[in-house]
Amino acid sequence: MKISFGTSGWRGIISRDFTWDRAMSVVDAIGVFLSESGFRSVAVGGDCRFLSPELSQATAERLSSAGFDVFLSRGPVPTPVLSHACRSRGLGGVINFTASHNPPLYNGIKFSPSHGGPADSMATGRIEELIRLDERLPRSPGSVSTVDLVTPYLKDINGFMNADLFRAHDSLRVVYDAFSGAGSGVLDRKLGELGASIRVIHGTRDPLFAGREHPEPNAHGLLELSDEVVKSGASLGVATDGDADRFGIVDENGVFVTPHDFLALLLDYLAESGRSGAAVRSVTTGSLMDRVAAARGIPLKVTPVGFKYLGSAMLKGNVMLAGEESGGLSVGGHVPEKDGVLACLLAAEMVCARGEGLAAQLDRLWKEHGRLFNSRVDVPLSPATRDRIQRDWLDSDPRKAAGRPVLGVDRTDGVKLVLGPDTWVLVRLSGTEPLARVYIQSSSTSLCDELAATLKQEFEGNP
Repeated sequence: MKISFGTSGWRGIISRDFTWDRAMSVVDAIGVFLSESGFRSVAVGGDCRFLSPELSQATAERLSSAGFDVFLSRGPVPTPVLSHACRSRGLGGVINFTASHNPPLYNGIKFSPSHGGPADSMATGRIEELIRLDERLPRSPGSVSTVDLVTPYLKDINGFMNADLFRAHDSLRVVYDAFSGAGSGVLDRKLGELGASIRVIHGTRDPLFAGREHPEPNAHGLLELSDEVVKSGASLGVATDGDADRFGIVDENGVFVTPHDFLALLLDYLAESGRSGAAVRSVTTGSLMDRVAAARGIPLKVTPVGFKYLGSAMLKGNVMLAGEESGGLSVGGHVPEKDGVLACLLAAEMVCARGEGLAAQLDRLWKEHGRLFNSRVDVPLSPATRDRIQRDWLDSDPRKAAGRPVLGVDRTDGVKLVLGPDTWVLVRLSGTEPLARVYIQSSSTSLCDELAATLKQEFEGNP
């Protein structure tokens, strides 16, 4: 089976697609790519999935025997911490064993070049070519240093938040769901340093994610966190996924805060705090962020799906906030990579700065800018369903969708069909799983549900 890099690296089912030998072939190809690029140093680490620690150790030894100076993380490590290490130490890149939010049966390899953000298509294309050519690393003496990457990251992250606001707020209570992943001992450690009272759930390594079939910090995945926030009377609940690049937020009432709403609220807060620069969002992210940007006079850029595109915009400079609907964000000057730890810290900072919970803050935001509703439906792809979506949606110009006339088409990524004022649907094929992802925006939850149900029938050939 061909090894291909999607929007965030190469992933596969363990022992079927993702095998030890195939992983080492990818490592060799990345090593050759780094050598071609003139780099002989690399950071290596992984999350808490099956084989991630063992593969990280084997990779460090393999690359050091090929002349690389390898900085191996001391234990499981969040993706943004590896990116920070790459940038702060001036390394050639990052090899990260993670499948992010994919089901427990998956693992994967994520490669980041020297800038610390996701590799672009040119780099991954060359790596895929080297894999096909079965390029192997030559023998040459190098070194392995097992290092603490977390402490320097936590020190430097102070530059992207206001620690004084936390210390002036003596009643911040946070429940943190670590999703049995690499964020445990990182986000809670920082909150403790800032004086917050923290309760951690699922803070122990578990490659099965405590029985979660889909370890994603979305509304369904955070039901337990919501209950704990209500029971404990916490100020808010926060969560990170397995490699802590994605965030999940629950307000003081135990209600899930969608990334669409959170990004708009955070943009408003950052601008209010005197920060400047553009806002960047993916095409699948809701339009509330646009309304805030327009009201604040903030330039806004829309990118295809995948943080490599948002990260690329960040690398060009003058970005205040970059975010996407799947729960990823970063801020200007920080790593051009999703950082769930920073996202959760900024959510807590907003509570401290404004002296009220996120629910109250969102109510005010909606009153000022109006409220929009966004949803996502994942459709499993049978061969017939894939062919139908490709033929009728991606390769054509549909005139109707979900029984409604199409008023406009946007092909930034997949196909986005405008069905009315503030109403659209977007369909794209996942780059990491056998799914079609359907994104919907409308002015009501009932309309979102209606559009989703009708679209699923159309995909299945039952209009």
